[in-house]
Amino acid sequence: MIARFANRGFGTMSVPLSRPKVLSEAQINAYEADGYVILKDILPSSVKENLKAWARLLEDLPETPGKWMKYYETDSNTGERLLCRVENFSPFFKDLKNLTEGLIKDVSSELFGEEASLYKEKINFKMPKGNGFNAHQDQPAFTSFGINTLLTVLLPVDPNTRLSGGIDIVAREHRKKEIMPQNTDGSIRTDIEAKLNWLPVDVYPGDLVFFDSYAPHRSDVNLSTFTRRNIYLTYNPSSLGYFRDKYYDEKRRLFPPECERDPNKDYSEGARVFNVANPIK
Repeated sequence: MIARFANRGFGTMSVPLSRPKVLSEAQINAYEADGYVILKDILPSSVKENLKAWARLLEDLPETPGKWMKYYETDSNTGERLLCRVENFSPFFKDLKNLTEGLIKDVSSELFGEEASLYKEKINFKMPKGNGFNAHQDQPAFTSFGINTLLTVLLPVDPNTRLSGGIDIVAREHRKKEIMPQNTDGSIRTDIEAKLNWLPVDVYPGDLVFFDSYAPHRSDVNLSTFTRRNIYLTYNPSSLGYFRDKYYDEKRRLFPPECERDPNKDYSEGARVFNVANPIK
């Protein structure tokens, strides 16, 4: 295992971790081969039981310039604003900051073969009849600082099923380390999407999904009667640097939440990086 970690190319600071392992060799190998791994019912009960309360807290936050960042989509039938995402919340809530540490960071570190560093955090809200996220890779949203090694962790707050608009993912495509040709909204070009082998990922509160930033994924409309909420935590290897503050400074400048926007400014260029393949306006 030490030899495999040493050859991953993360630089001279990349060293085997000394803490007790969470993952088996088979799980690490599955992640490296497929670009994702699912850990079933692994969250501590103290976290699992609080996910819904934390999601409600974030949903109810007022739109406040300079703090957390709330983004909305528009209901195509009614024109109503629907909450779609909240980002940049860990500095303001101790419990949510703690969520980014501990078990989740430990597993991310094992998958990197070195200490992981938090890059960004968000929660997506998919209201009943809320739109899906078009097929995409996360990597195009992380190009600002030249990092090509990241992973994202999905924490379902509610059941992710075919009915509620759970995600699909494509295995093994991440190994090419290439950004696929895109439609104008940053989604994977439609003809290419149609040829990929999409695998449904049905997960529930307590489960965790770790996936590579080059792994193609998508989700559909929420046809259930409840809001499907997912927390996503993204990490990079610490040897590459610490980028979280830079990322949010850049996003706030180029694609801020509505409450911070200048009505006379065009944010379409920022949207090309920070609003890839999603229904946010």
